[in-house]
Amino acid sequence: MTETKKPLEYDVFEVFVQKTHADSHIHVGSVVAPSPDVALHTARENFLRRDPAVNLWIVPRNHVYSTPYEDSDFFAREMDRKYREVGGYAENGRLWKMYRERAIKLEEIVQDLHGDRGRERKEGEG
Repeated sequence: MTETKKPLEYDVFEVFVQKTHADSHIHVGSVVAPSPDVALHTARENFLRRDPAVNLWIVPRNHVYSTPYEDSDFFAREMDRKYREVGGYAENGRLWKMYRERAIKLEEIVQDLHGDRGRERKEGEG
């Protein structure tokens, strides 16, 4: 009886590299390998041949959870917060200038206060 060999099953592994202890891990690519150990060695040979690193992560692609591309509602904003984006700063400057032009100056407030007091004194005297 002849025994047939079962073909090796290969998985896709995502590779993350940490260049220094102060850096975060960065996704650098993918490798196809039959096991995580082989994936580690393959990733080291492919992505760290010339560059130094302090850590290497291998994550099976089927363990990475992500949003489906079709679900555009997931990224919809509940409130308009464009003022927090970089492009919003120009708009903030324009609005601030408009409000500043309409704002009452401190001197006008003081004049109004003294003017009202002056009228009250004159009315009380008469």
